[in-house]
Amino acid sequence: MLSDFDEVESVYARVGRAEVGGDPEPVNVVFNVVNLRPLDDWDGDLDYEELQTAMAQRLQETLPGVSANFSQPIQLRTDELLSGVRAQVVVSIYGEDLDAMAATAEQVQAIAESVEGAVDVRAEQQGGKPQVVIRPDRRELSRLGVPVARFLSTVETGVGGATVGQVFEGIRRFDVFLRLNEEHRARVEQVRQLPIRTAGGALVPLSQVADVETFVGPKQISRNQASRRTYVQLNVRGRDMGSVVDEIRARVAEEVDLPPGFFVEYGGQFENQERAMARLYVVVPITLALIFFMLFSTYGSLRYASLIFLNVPFAATGGILALFAMGLYLSVPAAVGFIAVFGVAVLNGVVLVTYINQLRERGTPMEEAVVRGAELRLRPVLMTALTTSLGLLPLLLTNDIGSNVQRPLATVVIGGLVTSTLLTLVVLPSIYPWFAEPELEEVEL
Repeated sequence: MLSDFDEVESVYARVGRAEVGGDPEPVNVVFNVVNLRPLDDWDGDLDYEELQTAMAQRLQETLPGVSANFSQPIQLRTDELLSGVRAQVVVSIYGEDLDAMAATAEQVQAIAESVEGAVDVRAEQQGGKPQVVIRPDRRELSRLGVPVARFLSTVETGVGGATVGQVFEGIRRFDVFLRLNEEHRARVEQVRQLPIRTAGGALVPLSQVADVETFVGPKQISRNQASRRTYVQLNVRGRDMGSVVDEIRARVAEEVDLPPGFFVEYGGQFENQERAMARLYVVVPITLALIFFMLFSTYGSLRYASLIFLNVPFAATGGILALFAMGLYLSVPAAVGFIAVFGVAVLNGVVLVTYINQLRERGTPMEEAVVRGAELRLRPVLMTALTTSLGLLPLLLTNDIGSNVQRPLATVVIGGLVTSTLLTLVVLPSIYPWFAEPELEEVEL
């Protein structure tokens, strides 16, 4: 089905796990590697995210009951290192009662599936594994003279198997593995007939010295933070990750009644983004304060510092409009782009205001100084804005690997420079007289 897409070059699958390796997977997981053609060879109208969405829809429509999770090799490793789960966002549920945890995970999964932008939603499969429980009757074993250790060893070897020796063929070495044939252990009734040798040499069936029962139990039990843990994983497409997680978090807090002792945590890439944005909430205000302080130190005037500082909100407006026009979201690279464009925008304002002040100091009337300053500093301001914009233009137009990091930064800087340059060349000269220091009249003594 995946090979039917024109953008796909080849597909191969891996089931389960290798004997040695860092990718432990249960047998109910198929790890598919999809090799895509170069982006320049794509004939359709789909971009990368739209291709993932189309593949997910095809699998969901054709294979009901199968959950798909789309990722990339490096991103897969990064997500796994962050949260232990190969997905962008992980909602971890901690508690002790496995049934209650599974019920809570189902509620969270239903909420996540109804949130716009949340895709590849899947809850961890904990239950559903048939198991056989053998409880020895210690009193009966003691009466028959069968040590518990030998009883357990016999059951383990017969049902599960055990290594009892090795065979050498030249330099090759092979383990000798012993257990009952499949036809003698396929059903629980046959397991109950497993012969146990007593101290007197007689053989008795396993059912005489033990209770043999079957039940459906957990496939695996994960633990973290001194509690049992299950999770709901999801990826985000077509929407920013922060708003998706915020909506899920709010709805879980409102709609899910957690049992006593249960708690929920949100992790994955969102956790890294939260940490980075928390730092930026501190860095950006400090950066703006330092910019204003340096402007005040340069001119020794709150008026001129405030006039040039107006470039900052104009640059921010352009960056926000550019993100909206490109269909991008506020991310860490975009936030870094805002810091960069603030510096360039303020620099252009300094170039213009400083020259106008120099003309006024030479005795040029204010109106004439403003007009001449705007004319003579047109090329320096445009040169600064154009060189920066043209340098970032390839990052804005690229679709290669890493463009999801480069494009938001370039978009913010280019959009912010457009509006801040217009402010510097048009608005700032027009409002300069409102902020200018009053002229001092010379008096002859």
